[in-house]
Amino acid sequence: MMQRILFVNDGSIDQSLRTALEERRFEITESDSSQALTQLTDGNFDLLIINLRDAAKAVGLLKSARARAHLRSLLTLVIAEWGTGQPMLALSEGVEAFEPAPIDAPRLIAAVEKLLRPRMVMIATASTTDGESDE
Repeated sequence: MMQRILFVNDGSIDQSLRTALEERRFEITESDSSQALTQLTDGNFDLLIINLRDAAKAVGLLKSARARAHLRSLLTLVIAEWGTGQPMLALSEGVEAFEPAPIDAPRLIAAVEKLLRPRMVMIATASTTDGESDE
């Protein structure tokens, strides 16, 4: 079962990063900040990645998502530059992870896998237990 990631970005995601995530069985949906909340509300995402240069937009999106009961438990990772204040703002809003900009693909993929690993294990366990005995 593929896990779904909404990647909110100022531009478009690097194709090699997209390919690497898809090879690890993550389904990537891209969005800009104006459409992200609608997509989050309509979709069933496992992780929200926010990579916005505008700290106010990033924090606004986080606050709006956290204000919706069904999105409060959505895992969130923020990508931001040190020294901008955005990492501290995001962490104060309850994001689970932060990665420094610019994006380092292997490091970002490792962070995504670390965040989603517990859910991946639960899904795998649930899909292999069908109530029948192996004996």
